[in-house]
Amino acid sequence: MTPASPVHSRRARAAQTHDHDHDHDAALAGAAGVAGAAGTAALASGGRDDRRRNWGRRGKAQAAAGQQDTRDPEKAEFAAMPSGHPTSVDQKGRVYPLTGIDNLALLMEDDGYQTACYSMYLFKTELDYDTVLRFFQQLAQAYPKYRYVVELNPSVAKKKDKAALRGTQPQQEVKFDPGRRTLYSKTIAAGGHLKPAKWRLDETFDIEDNIKVVKAPGNGTDEDLFELCGQVLGTHFDYSRPLWEAVLVHGLDTSEGARSGLMIKIHHAFSDGQGMIQSYHSALEALSKGKSIGAQQNEIDRNAMSEEQKKVGSRGVKPTMLGTVSHSWHTVRGLYFRKRTAFTYSDKAAKHAVDIMGGKLAKNGRPSGRFYGHSDGIKMDDIKLIRKAFSTKKADLTLNDVACALLSRALRLAAEDLAARQGKKVKDKRVAVFIPVSKRPPGDWSLANYTTGAIAWFRFHSPDKFGFEKLVEQCNREMTRIKKSHLPTLTFKMFDMVCKRRIMMMPNYPVARSFFQRAYTQYCVFTNIPGPAKPVRFGEHEAFSYHCLPPSSPGKSTMAIGTISYGGAFSLAVSCDAIEEWDQDHLDLPGTICDAFQEASEELIAAAKERLSSG
Repeated sequence: MTPASPVHSRRARAAQTHDHDHDHDAALAGAAGVAGAAGTAALASGGRDDRRRNWGRRGKAQAAAGQQDTRDPEKAEFAAMPSGHPTSVDQKGRVYPLTGIDNLALLMEDDGYQTACYSMYLFKTELDYDTVLRFFQQLAQAYPKYRYVVELNPSVAKKKDKAALRGTQPQQEVKFDPGRRTLYSKTIAAGGHLKPAKWRLDETFDIEDNIKVVKAPGNGTDEDLFELCGQVLGTHFDYSRPLWEAVLVHGLDTSEGARSGLMIKIHHAFSDGQGMIQSYHSALEALSKGKSIGAQQNEIDRNAMSEEQKKVGSRGVKPTMLGTVSHSWHTVRGLYFRKRTAFTYSDKAAKHAVDIMGGKLAKNGRPSGRFYGHSDGIKMDDIKLIRKAFSTKKADLTLNDVACALLSRALRLAAEDLAARQGKKVKDKRVAVFIPVSKRPPGDWSLANYTTGAIAWFRFHSPDKFGFEKLVEQCNREMTRIKKSHLPTLTFKMFDMVCKRRIMMMPNYPVARSFFQRAYTQYCVFTNIPGPAKPVRFGEHEAFSYHCLPPSSPGKSTMAIGTISYGGAFSLAVSCDAIEEWDQDHLDLPGTICDAFQEASEELIAAAKERLSSG
């Protein structure tokens, strides 16, 4: 990722790089891996009406014009040859139940929403299929869960496994499985009424089945790439396969010089974002050093322990009962006594989007399509400058505090831009974002779900009124409020216990559903990820740019937003629902937010320099 000057429009940059004119055809988006895409995926090269394509099994789905499978069959078959090792089995067994948190990630899914963690690497070289295949083969050997499928009906999991061991499992044509649905809410019916769904080892699974190779649509520009990202993110998971998928993209020609890309999407039931990233980067480090993944993990753990020992004696913020009560009331008041208006759309606009762009409309009025975009990088040295300038004895700023301040200001700038185009004014005084909080124990490298979180309300106004210092301080107070609360831990334990039993999923019932849907629509999801300080390599290919996204909220009009520090730069990625009015007259909502992020960065950096120079 190459840091750029903070205010540098992606649209203007693309126009300078490419002589031909492009319709600003959007960045169809979704959320940090590329998992379970299948079924009616939308990897189209032409107009919107052709975007819904069938992704069948290996080699069948790239028949669409311009989207052919570019693998060399001979090389692919050679690369996929067994390494001589037997299929590894998860330490929990061949069949085991999902946790309540895992089951919840399935229970929330409907036609307009999926809990997908997404990441994308960009390369200035042509990343080859063999390298990607070897990477995932070794990953599956070290992390057997990459070969496990979800049995939504837990009563058949053991039967299928016994049949597989006996070799009596009937040979059937594998078809796309969208997952069984509940009768009223039309969400995934994960597990029985009193039991969660189960993981089952699928020894017949071929790693190649979850790796797609496509040629970028159009000329492979930034806009073409973003559209492809959105199409991948808007595609739902295939429950006949393990819930992850990779898409290798060739034929790119972006303004930053990308020639290929690798998208990875996983279901949140499969792992949280931290587990996903840990598995990738420990595997890449091990491959580059010629050691086992386990040895690399032990080395990282030793280094992490050494860093923690240096911090002994420092006193962090601890949760208290008073802080928990205060935070609980703060959350209820924000969700049910305030109403979000920025970046929202009507039911009519959602129906129109589905009519024009295809896809499905969920029961809550949310379309299945997504727009996507990511920003240029700003230097990490500038982030440190902001921390230094605005930190005080009362508020010792963290990277998260700075990221939240930048996001708050960027969303305000984007909201003002959008409102001005529509002849309206921004009414919101605050912006609500769900901040994921990890409960993962130190040294835990498993692909497991340890994510909980809390909602923060950041000040949503112009710095001309209160100044940047007040903005940063308020973001720090909100983050401290979360740290002083037991609420994230309590909700984690409660959901883990309750959501193992589908009968207790309250949003599946008429009266309770409206109560939860009201809350879901009030916040976006934002995560800040500390990525590798040095660019990672896939074999001989260095990823110069890396972007991640969390899942969004289940509510309509909500966005997934992710920032990441990678290779000395700090960038933002965003996805939103695919609404036609956000993709016309040169309005590109993700692009507008990303450009606003660059502008907010420039403003805050300038304010930091002025503050430091004035003493």
